[in-house]
Amino acid sequence: MMLKEELWREIDSLPETQLKTLWDFVQFLQYITRQTPPPAKTRRVPGLDTGATWVSDDFDDHLPDSFWLGDTINDETIA
Repeated sequence: MMLKEELWREIDSLPETQLKTLWDFVQFLQYITRQTPPPAKTRRVPGLDTGATWVSDDFDDHLPDSFWLGDTINDETIA
């Protein structure tokens, strides 16, 4: 109980402006105390989504200039 008594003495000696700051801090402490802890991290399991995505066989192929330049005409269909 000695700590509480010392704390009250210190609070009583604070100017009004610092009491507002102390009040804000007490409110903050109560807020973080009420927060729920983050869920425990679970281990990742490889292979759970196997087959959920795919990459096209032509993924690494060259893209035509019309793709980069925004042309509406496909150069490959003109030739």
